[in-house]
Amino acid sequence: MCVALAALLAIPSTTLAQAKPADEAPARRHGARPTPEELIKRMTETLGLSQGQQDEIKAIYEKNSAAVKELMDKGFQNLTEEDMTNMREMMKSQFEKINAVLTPEQQEKLKAEMEKRRGKRRPGGARKPEATK
Repeated sequence: MCVALAALLAIPSTTLAQAKPADEAPARRHGARPTPEELIKRMTETLGLSQGQQDEIKAIYEKNSAAVKELMDKGFQNLTEEDMTNMREMMKSQFEKINAVLTPEQQEKLKAEMEKRRGKRRPGGARKPEATK
């Protein structure tokens, strides 16, 4: 469950710079984690977030952005057990706060979406080949 949660909401809140217009946005490399803006957009489309919910979720991501960026800058291979524990706790807390912003119906949709995404992953978090479109 943690891996699925991390996959959907382990937002590498690197920086929350203002979004560039689509024609100026740099192309993301394959496998790159989505930005908070991309995640909020996806959640809005999937869950039907109100503007107020979007603002609250953005604030949650912004609160963790510096700590997540620091850990991500180390590189996954260089993270200590303590770093990994801190990251898991941060992501769990972030998910709980985001979940509290959602209505019961949105929470159910999110749970279903996480289950769907979990099914597209191999053990260890790697995507199945047919799921990487």
